[in-house]
Amino acid sequence: MVTSASKAFNFPALTGSYGIIGDPGERAVFIRRMETGEGLASPAVLSLTAHIAAYRHGAAWLDAARGYVAGNLAMLEERLRAAFPDLGWKPPQAGYLAWIDLRALGVDDEALQRELVEREGVAIMPGTVYGAEGFVRLNLGCPRSKAEAGADALVRALTRLA
Repeated sequence: MVTSASKAFNFPALTGSYGIIGDPGERAVFIRRMETGEGLASPAVLSLTAHIAAYRHGAAWLDAARGYVAGNLAMLEERLRAAFPDLGWKPPQAGYLAWIDLRALGVDDEALQRELVEREGVAIMPGTVYGAEGFVRLNLGCPRSKAEAGADALVRALTRLA
């Protein structure tokens, strides 16, 4: 398993991940590859310190952040349901990215992006970036005011195009 605390605790710029490899032989091969092939002989001290601090002292902060993001997702669900009841979007069970299926609205992806960027001044990732037409990805791991602005811009743009 290779993982990192950087997304959950919001320190991705510090880099750093770690691996747990139970088989001693596989662990030795992995370490050798990291040292020789990737040039990674030791972890970044600041990243290591951040990981330790997050795991030892960050539970309350992480719980609060999860609750806050859940509030952002609930707000989006409420606004989408009010504007487009047939859409039936539900928040994800984990994470802060809303993957919204807009195919029921029959909105053109490129037209929606033009509306969002040029008229609304917001950048919401189109599903086509991920190989899925008719979807958008909205990041709700942000302050409520920014989440509300993004949700409102999406609803306005969709209302004009649907």
